[in-house]
Amino acid sequence: MIHGGISQPVLLEPGELFPGMRSMQCSNWEEQVWQDILSCAGRQPLRSHIPALPASQLDAPLCHTVPGEPERMDTLRRSLSRWKRYHIKVHLADEDLMMPLTVKPRDTVMDLRAYLVREGVTSWKKTFYYNSRQLEEHETLKEANIQNGSVLLLVSNKR
Repeated sequence: MIHGGISQPVLLEPGELFPGMRSMQCSNWEEQVWQDILSCAGRQPLRSHIPALPASQLDAPLCHTVPGEPERMDTLRRSLSRWKRYHIKVHLADEDLMMPLTVKPRDTVMDLRAYLVREGVTSWKKTFYYNSRQLEEHETLKEANIQNGSVLLLVSNKR
């Protein structure tokens, strides 16, 4: 509240969402969640009725309170990447044609060649380029930093 141009801090009573507005009492779990959110955001909790943490938990990060949670998140992320699909296009320079393909990040250039053969396009004696860089046969799309919407260039080898 502002009195005479000076900003005064507003203290909330237990169960208040805004000054003078009472609501249902929050459970201990909800209070802990709010405390974790505010601590992760780098702000101090505004509510004075939130209990302080024991000294043993002060050094522990509040964002990851469950032991082993980061490892489980990495495992989940890796297992979900198996289902991730990229929609890319291959520019066939000789035919002046753009061929759309749906691929996985773990696919290699050899897999791209197999997809093109299924579409009726031969890639024999042709080289794939992405961002002016020649792609190796065993390089995955993720290693080549190919993402959703990328365009690859397929050029004939002139020898």
